[in-house]
Formats: sequence, structure tokens, C-alpha cells
Amino acid sequence: MDALEALMGEVWVTGDNFGLSVPADPEALLAGGAEFLTTAFRAAGVLGENNRVTAIVNSEEFFDGGSGKKLKLTVSYERPDTDLPERLFVKFSRHFDNALWDSAKHMMVSEVNFALLSRSPDFPVMVPRFMFADVESTSETGLIMTELIPYGEGNVEPPHPKCMDYLLDDPVEYYRAIFSSLGRLSGAHRAGKLSAEFDDLFPDAEQGSAQFRARASHEQLVMWANRMFDFIERYPKLFPDHFQDPGMRKEFISYIADVVTAKDRINEILLSGRPKFVAFGHWNGNIDNCWFERDEQDVLQCGFIDWANCGALPFTQIVSGALGCAEPYVWAQHLDEFLGIFLDEVQAQGGPALDLAEFSLHVRLSMASNFGISMAAPVAVARDIADIDAVSGPRDPIFRDLYTARVLLHGTTNMLENWRAFKLGDLVRSLR
Repeated sequence: MDALEALMGEVWVTGDNFGLSVPADPEALLAGGAEFLTTAFRAAGVLGENNRVTAIVNSEEFFDGGSGKKLKLTVSYERPDTDLPERLFVKFSRHFDNALWDSAKHMMVSEVNFALLSRSPDFPVMVPRFMFADVESTSETGLIMTELIPYGEGNVEPPHPKCMDYLLDDPVEYYRAIFSSLGRLSGAHRAGKLSAEFDDLFPDAEQGSAQFRARASHEQLVMWANRMFDFIERYPKLFPDHFQDPGMRKEFISYIADVVTAKDRINEILLSGRPKFVAFGHWNGNIDNCWFERDEQDVLQCGFIDWANCGALPFTQIVSGALGCAEPYVWAQHLDEFLGIFLDEVQAQGGPALDLAEFSLHVRLSMASNFGISMAAPVAVARDIADIDAVSGPRDPIFRDLYTARVLLHGTTNMLENWRAFKLGDLVRSLR
């Protein structure tokens, strides 16, 4: 019996932070009911001893994204209070029905730590109101409970799915708001405005993003590139027409060799940015991990959810995490504008004045040296779609419900478009 099978029968664990028994899955939480919620909320300091949760009025499993299972709850209180949210969102670290998603359980540790530290009323960016969070770190089993963001209600916009920015009238406005908030958070950290515990609990979160990078040999990268171009030739409707350029494959494979040759020099330049271009940040501040609402001046404001792998991050990771799934033209036409917004906010918070040209170089070199999983579209699309020939293109409705295939197809397109738009081959060769 492996560890996963053993834990499936153990639906409650003892949390590290509050010492309470916490449920490992939705069924256990619902079985614990109002009594568990009352105990948890009191322990977290969000519910007074003279109040209690009287009932779970409604529960609905939420199906989106990877990792652990999720619930939407509606609860009632003995003493209703406008400051107590009745609609809640619950995220578990575990997904016992899906081994792949369950393998992301380790991310709950950073999420819980962040949730506990973000309760400060003057926290520099909007986050969902905390209700309870805890994790048993040995098994990485735990949960987070927050208010439910009222997407599509009042002045809160509906959710915007990743890699579907073509549905927005003006995606650039959203990324301006994202980079403004990200810069404000990183600037507050560099200015010493965040709790000192952030530095204790999040000394360096780059290791969280490292798992998504392709630690591959030159031969493996070339093999993946040839597989990618075979796929592009076989299914041209999924890609821009200019990807059919017969010389593109040869040029890109030559570029891979240049990157491998220049790897040490690229790393030297990127490491020179530490600690200058490092601060606390959101690892994946993409549009689907945000919510947007307009303030009284009709200015778009951005809040963030899903703080897995957050921590003291290179700014290059903060940028790629936020912009990775934007449309190629947004990258090509607005990258330096967004970087400038970010740096201006860092300085406005009391952080250092940093050089935009140097920051932009670091972002471009990071793009050039990190192929990541961007050549994985052939595997993901073929796995999820039986008849690829019937698909009309990258915006075919079939991709709306196929998260992984949509994201990896978009990632492949973005990688190749950015390589061309930013002349990354010339940049890498200039380092010789």
C-alpha cells in the first residue's frame, strides 16, 4: 500500500498551525459540518465566542484548475454580521481521485503560510478575506477557506480564463492592473513594509518554479523541437500561418544550440540581478488567478487568488507568471510598458529605483533560456483530442473545456512568437 492509498482512509489530519483536526476532502468537511466550521473560525480569530456557524446551507463542488478539490459553501451564523461572509470558497490540497493533481499537494504549505500572513488590514494588494487555513506538513494535507469572490456581481467582473484573452475588449488594461498590483506588493516587501515573518517563511521560492523548467540536454531539446514542428506541419490550423515557413525549424534548432552554448553566460547575467531583482511576489499572477473590480474613479483594480509557490522570487519569474498566457501581440507591443509600471510601483512603495533597460534584458534572457514545457503541445493536444483534424483552430470551442491542451498549445505559440518578435536568437548570439 503506498502513501496515497494509506491516507485515503485517513480523512482528518492535525494541522501544524492551530492544532485542530482538519478535513482532507469535501466529504469529511461536510461531515464535520457547522461544528467544525465554528471551531475553525474561532481558532482563526474571525468568529467570536458569542457566535457560531449554525448550518451549511448549501455546498457545491467547484471544478476548475488542477491540484486539490474545491468547494463553494453557503453558511449561516447564529448572529449574522455584515462583516462575516456567508459564501465561502474552500480549497483542499488533496485530490484522491486524480494522482496527477494530487501530486501538487506540496503547494498548500506556501498557500497556508501566505494566507496566515496576509490578514493584515493594510496588506498592499487585494486578497480574499481569510477565514481559516491549516496544513499537516508531513503529508502536505490541508485546506484554505476564504470568502467567495463574487465574480460577475456588482462591480466585480466575471472570471477571465487563462489563454482566452481574445474574449476581452482590451486585454492590455488588465495587464496594466496586474503589473501595478504586483509591483506594489514587491515594492512593499523591499521597503520593509511586510511582516518580518515573510522573510522567515519565504526565504527563496524560486525552487517552486524550478520544477516546471525543462532540465533537458541539447539532444532532448532538439528531439522535442522536431516533434513540435512535425505537429505544426501536421495540424497547421492550430497555429499562425507563418509557422509554416520551411526555414523556421532549422533556424529554431540552431537557436537551441546557441542557447546551450551561451547557458553559462546567461546564468551569470541573471545571477547578477540578485538580490536587486528579487522580492516577494505571486508566482503565477496570470489573469485566471486574479479578480478585477473598478474603483470609484472607474479605474480597474486587481486582486489575486491562488498563492501557491509564492515567495521571494526573481522579478523575471513574477513577469513570466503574470504574462505567460497573454496574446503574443501584448508581449510584443507592451512588455517594456508593463515592466516600467512594475518598477514605478516598486519605487513608489519605498523600494529601490531600478533600471528598466537592465530589467528588460533580464526578462528577455530568461525567456530565451527557459524552454520550460512550451514544446509540450503535441503531447497534450493529442492526449485530450481524439480527432485533431476536426478542430477549426486555437480558438475552437473545444479548448474552452480542455485546460491543459489550451494552455500548452498557447504556450508553444507564445514561445515561437516571442523568439521571433524579440529577436532572441540575435540576443543570445551577441553574448559570445
